[in-house]
Amino acid sequence: MKINLDNLLHQRVIDKCKTLYEDGHFPQAALESMKQVELALKEKAEIKEKLFGRRLVKQLLGSGKGIKLRIPLGEELQEQARLLFEGAFSYYRNYAAHEGSKIDETICIRVMVLASELLDLIGASSVSFTEIGGVKGLIERGIFDDESQIYDLLSFLSSQVFPLEIFDGMFEELSERGFSDRQYQAVFDLGLVEYCSEMRNLSLSGEPADWDTFGWFELTTEGRKVLAQIRKSSPTTGIIYSCE
Repeated sequence: MKINLDNLLHQRVIDKCKTLYEDGHFPQAALESMKQVELALKEKAEIKEKLFGRRLVKQLLGSGKGIKLRIPLGEELQEQARLLFEGAFSYYRNYAAHEGSKIDETICIRVMVLASELLDLIGASSVSFTEIGGVKGLIERGIFDDESQIYDLLSFLSSQVFPLEIFDGMFEELSERGFSDRQYQAVFDLGLVEYCSEMRNLSLSGEPADWDTFGWFELTTEGRKVLAQIRKSSPTTGIIYSCE
């Protein structure tokens, strides 16, 4: 059975490595495919640190403070995912970078297919800020410029209500106010904000048919604590609008 190689390879590997492979540069094609995995990890987490190979994997998939990637198939498999990525870098990337002479066509194909699987896992992964180190970590990692920006986002979110759970325009307004999707996700990951909903009568008529779902964002106990701390350290911070 003849297999079309393109059906097995990630588009990044096709774009960056296939020409090298077709020209017979098998060690170079294998190395470049693993470099694409490295680049994809950095792009997904949007980190600029000079981390490479196993050190990069430990930072993003291991324990300790920092931005993390949650690989699909289950939280309980996070450690196995780390070992998979570390092993691929230790065995194939390092050998291709420093020696590579034994990488023939067959091994090259296998490395490119493995890199494609890792790239698919990265693409399906989610970014988590849970272990970033709280508000201080958000600022140190450049997710927020300063405390006042966190304060402004929390204040805005706590003023938002959603009759019928319709969110039209909210994300556009977030963008207009200068907030990114990463910042929005970060405050939820850290447990500073939560989404609440309940059935309410949304009409003055009082008819049973007028009952529908009503949603709103609410600061958690930790979120209110953070706001109080920022207010205390920066008395000129703007007014918070609360829906409590």
